[in-house]
Amino acid sequence: MVDKIKILILEDNKSDADLLLHALKKSELNFSYEHVDTKEQYEAALDNFKPDIVLSDYHLPSFNGIEAFNIKQAKCPDIPFIIVSGTIGEENAVELIKIGVTDYAIKGKLLSLTQKILRGLKEAKAHSEKKISDKKLKIQNEKLIEIAFLQSHQVRAPIAQILGLYNLFNFNNAADPINVEIFDKMKDTAKSLDNVVREIVQNTSEIREIE
Repeated sequence: MVDKIKILILEDNKSDADLLLHALKKSELNFSYEHVDTKEQYEAALDNFKPDIVLSDYHLPSFNGIEAFNIKQAKCPDIPFIIVSGTIGEENAVELIKIGVTDYAIKGKLLSLTQKILRGLKEAKAHSEKKISDKKLKIQNEKLIEIAFLQSHQVRAPIAQILGLYNLFNFNNAADPINVEIFDKMKDTAKSLDNVVREIVQNTSEIREIE
């Protein structure tokens, strides 16, 4: 969690906004905030204030909490979004959670709001860390595939050469001088193949150590 939480409050009723701020200030949260009450101000605040979490009313004059959530999802999908309303209703609240809203709180019962905020931020952090981890894993896999593609022909070439030399070996006359030359070439080719394999293993190990 960040040291100072940036909270964006979307609320058209000043008394309700003051009540919400009073509840936040009574908590132990270290926060700064921006209060907006129109769609235009809200969109600008998402871009410029860059909040860590949004607390939004459900019923607003020009749009509603679902629209506000969708706007947030388009601009900054990873930050938590909590509906704070007095008339949302349990059924509506469940539907909001289903579409991705982090949580909801009743305006007259804000004692649990701090815990909801902290839980939302914790979940968002875990989700962000997972995304970073997944991205690193994807990069590692892409590099491993690239290595396999680029070096596969280096492996196939010496193997094909060894098979070709094997076919030239004179099994009917083991003392044939050309067999000695063939053995020497097979030995050199085997060393070359061993070096290629070692290089692949080394590159693979280095990629897996990327953090």
